[in-house]
Amino acid sequence: MMVPHIQPPILNEIKENSSKFIDIEKIILFGSRSRGDHDERSDIDIAVQAPNLSQYDWLNFSLVIREEMNTLLLFDVVWLEQASEELRAKIRKEGVIIYESRNDKSKLG
Repeated sequence: MMVPHIQPPILNEIKENSSKFIDIEKIILFGSRSRGDHDERSDIDIAVQAPNLSQYDWLNFSLVIREEMNTLLLFDVVWLEQASEELRAKIRKEGVIIYESRNDKSKLG
C-alpha cells in the first residue's frame, strides 16, 4: 500500500510501532495529509482505532509516536473511541487506513 502524502520511512515506522500494541486494530491518516492539501511542514494527523486498548498502553503509544519517531514533523494522535462524534465523522469521510492489524476484521469507525 502506498500513501503518497507520508514518506515511506515514516509510514513504515508508524506501522512498526503500531504492531507492538496488540490491541491496536487500525491507524487512520486524516487531515491535510489524507486530503493531499498539506505542505512539507504539515503535521501528521492519525487516529487510533483500539476499543480494547488500556489507558496505560494508549499513553505509551502516543508518547512513542509524538516523541520517538525519526522525524521533525509533529503528530496529532487521536484515540478514535474517545473522539467526538464530529471528529469521528470527519475521520470516516477523509481517513485513509495506513495500518491494520492482521487480527482485525472490523469496519472503520
